[in-house]
Parts: sequence; C-alpha cells; structure tokens
Amino acid sequence: MAKTIVTHISPDFDGIPAIWLLKKFHPDFSDARLAFVPIGTKTYNNEPVDSNPDVTHVDTAMGKFDHHRTNEFTCGTKLVYEWLVAEGYVKEENKAVRKLVEIVTQIDHGWDSYKWCEAGDDRYEFLIHNVLSGWKMLYPGENEKYVEWTLGALDAIYKVLELKVAAQEELADGLKFQTRWGEGIAAYTANDSVLDLAIRMGFAVVVRKDPNRGHVRITGSTNHDVDLTRAFEVCREKDPDATWFLHASKVLLRNGSTRNPDMRPTKLGIEGIVEILKKA
Repeated sequence: MAKTIVTHISPDFDGIPAIWLLKKFHPDFSDARLAFVPIGTKTYNNEPVDSNPDVTHVDTAMGKFDHHRTNEFTCGTKLVYEWLVAEGYVKEENKAVRKLVEIVTQIDHGWDSYKWCEAGDDRYEFLIHNVLSGWKMLYPGENEKYVEWTLGALDAIYKVLELKVAAQEELADGLKFQTRWGEGIAAYTANDSVLDLAIRMGFAVVVRKDPNRGHVRITGSTNHDVDLTRAFEVCREKDPDATWFLHASKVLLRNGSTRNPDMRPTKLGIEGIVEILKKA
C-alpha cells in the first residue's frame, strides 16, 4: 500500500523539510501521497497517531515526528532526520544533510529573528522560509503547491551544501602561496564553490583549474584590495590563444564560464598561474 505523509494545513518550513527528508532518503516514501489536517491533535482519518504503518504524521498530531510535545531544541525535521539515521537510511557522516537539518531547526526556533546577525536586515526576506510565507499570501490554500515548490528549493539547497562540504575538503588540500595582497590558494577541481568559500575563509585570491575542461577561474578579495589587471595582462601574453576576461571590478579573472561555452581553455597549468599571481 502506498504511503501517506500528513502535515498540517498551510505547511511551514519544518513540515515540508520533514517531508523532503522522507521522500529523498527513504525508498518507501519516494512516491508517498500528501494529506493535510488542522494543526494540533487532529489526525488523518481520525486514526490514533502512529497507529497505521502506512500513514506518517510530521510536525503535527503529537506523534513521534511532532516536536510540539517538548521545549527542547528540536523540530519535526530533526526528529525525522534522527530516525532516518537510526534506521540506516542517512549516513551520520553526511555533513550536507546534517547542516540542512541544523539550519531548519534554527529557523523553526526563530533564530533568524533574534540570534542571527543583523536580524532586521532586508536580505533575510530572500530566505526560502520567508519566500514560502509570500507564496501563501499570493496563493492562499495551495498546500500541495507550497510543498512542491519548497521541495524543489530544498533539492537545490542540498546540492549547494554538498558542494560546499566538498569545497572545504578540497581547500584543505589546496596549494597555498603568497601574493602582495595576502595569502592565496589554488585547487584542481570542477567544483566552483571553492572560489566563494576561499574568499569567505579570508584568502586574498583563489585559483580554480578544471581538471576536465582545462578552464581557469581566479577570484580576488575586495577586502584585500586585489587588482588582477597585471595578472590578466601576463596571462594573455603567455597564452594568447586562450580566452581571458577581466571583470570591471578587477577581482574576477575568467578563462571559462557557464555563461560563455565558447571560451577557449588555457594551456597554462595551475603552478604557472600561481607564479603569475605571486608576481602580479
């Protein structure tokens, strides 16, 4: 019999991530249908909560995946995650899903309103749980749509987190070097996430060379007053057949872009690019 996942009417950014976890990581729930009940103790078909193995309530009905029975730092999503780990469907070493669940738990406990930095800043309105609130105002009563849209967004967020975790590991093994602006780091990887992450980690400049396509992407930090003009000029001199683009900000030097598949990759190796940057 097909599974049914039940959450409360007007599902929020706890019930929907809980649904996402079940559908993504537990094969029995991949095609589960959805149902919605009034929040509280109301259950699907008025059956006792958790009594039907084919019906699972999340974030409502006071069952095993409803955190409203306690004031602990948990939520429906976290309860589902812990169960999936205990049952062997999610590996404990999966850092990306663990990070996702932690942020969902923080949001469900209102950390974005009082504990995160600059809580009143407008940038928070772009976060998915606030976008979900906007969808509800624009499309009242569209419970299935709220879930559908948010599940897609969670797939994207999970992919970004997977790449971020991979980037952390790749940068740990990166080639570090000194420039006049500060410390730089270089890595052979197809993972573009290393660029932004390295800048956030405080590096003055970061180099990524795609081991498959050969393209090079260099990002400098505005906090270190990086100017890649000289590096751009030397790269063009050493490999004029490659396509080189220097952004007007002078901190983005590109030899490859998903926005321009016609860019020709450089023959310069990562060590050669590093030597250019050391002297730029």
